[in-house]
Amino acid sequence: MEMHPKCVLQLSLKEMALRRVVAGLWSGSDILAAISNFNFDLFSPGEKKSAWREITEDKIKDKVLKLELPKSLTKQMTEIVKPMSLDVRRWIESHKEYFIDSCDGNNPPDLTKLRWTAAGTIDNRKTAEEFVRCDVLHVEQSYRLACFYCLEDDIPLIFEKLPEERKRFYYTHNINIRLEFCWPHILKGDLSKLEQFVRKFNRNPFTFYQYAFEYSAENGNRTAAEYFFRKLSSQERGDSLMRSVHAVFPKIKNFDPFESTEFLQKETISSVFCYLLSVMSPIQQLEIFQSRPIDVMYVFLDWPWHDLFLENAGIIWTFLPPNSYGNLLRNMIYNYEYSNLYFPKLYQEIFVQSPPDFKKCFIDEEHENYIPACGFLCQFFDYPDPEIIGVIFGNFDPVDRVELLFHSHVLLQLYRCMLEDEWHVVEACLREVRLSEKDKVRLKEAFMGFLKRSVKRDDELGNLNLKRFFEFLG
Repeated sequence: MEMHPKCVLQLSLKEMALRRVVAGLWSGSDILAAISNFNFDLFSPGEKKSAWREITEDKIKDKVLKLELPKSLTKQMTEIVKPMSLDVRRWIESHKEYFIDSCDGNNPPDLTKLRWTAAGTIDNRKTAEEFVRCDVLHVEQSYRLACFYCLEDDIPLIFEKLPEERKRFYYTHNINIRLEFCWPHILKGDLSKLEQFVRKFNRNPFTFYQYAFEYSAENGNRTAAEYFFRKLSSQERGDSLMRSVHAVFPKIKNFDPFESTEFLQKETISSVFCYLLSVMSPIQQLEIFQSRPIDVMYVFLDWPWHDLFLENAGIIWTFLPPNSYGNLLRNMIYNYEYSNLYFPKLYQEIFVQSPPDFKKCFIDEEHENYIPACGFLCQFFDYPDPEIIGVIFGNFDPVDRVELLFHSHVLLQLYRCMLEDEWHVVEACLREVRLSEKDKVRLKEAFMGFLKRSVKRDDELGNLNLKRFFEFLG
């Protein structure tokens, strides 16, 4: 069977329209005012996350609800608010250096100038163009921002506005890879000094453009990587592409999902990786899928690349070795536990399409009284989502789904659903497990033991859904 990886994201018109609507909600005066009063430096990473959610995500979700769209559309839109919010936060935090002294106090830049891609991510190049073509930034900050994103039409004009001593500074300063020191030489067509710089630090016969492309890619600057890639010859492209992909791999794997800054940077690395795949030949793409399937999966789990995961699932599962199943599962759990990103349809499809041995990983005990299914199912109970829970339970082996239902963590989730009047979630689990009469007796005994160990308040024992549960078991 021939395998043809799909590496270019192609969203439906409906998906693009939904993302455009959500992007438009970010320009509301109340949202902009809330962000303008938000001082990132006052919060620890954990506090920052919850405070940001309160002033932005919750308000955007309220706006979505007020649109009074059909329920299915509202659900789809609220699910993409979170990742788009993370992208806004990433952009603000990663561009602070360009706005020092350009705004009053520590206020962030004017977010009405943010430009979005059809996929619902911030378009870094177009956004940078908006800022450098207005009077918001000081001329030197405009110059540095334009250089960082290789805005070749703007850089000559801005460079001419710099004071003469600053022009000399950027031209005569010891060259380093910061692009504001490279562009004066590019403007003059004098690449010899840049080539000397490359040879000084690299024994490989790189051209400057190769070095700039690979450095930009490795450090998550997709816009600059795209610019320098266009400057390469066919031979240079082939060599540099594979080196760049392999240089990016460690950064995909080594992010700590509980480190706020690193988690935000991971999105830029994923974007670069997908770009590199998109400009490879089909043979090169397949080589990457075959040699590093777990890394490809990690990237495609990042938003907005989910459709690429589903479109390539057959190829990836073919190449992914069973000893990587646990790592993939942990990555899926971490993505939810750290960022609270909730993508039910994606995880449902991954689970349904996965091989039987992957499903077995869910119920293999990793340490005392913990199985991966606990962390994975937690997100569906948190929202709660009876349809997805039913599908997940229904796709386990009949024996495994019974044992999963008996696990103390699952019993706790069912108990919480009963207290919060989410009986339909409990019912979905019980329906899919299809308990025998013997299993019903066992579950009744197990749940009674759970109540004795866990329930501290007598008034909870009178909950109507608890009575309903025991009536179901007979």
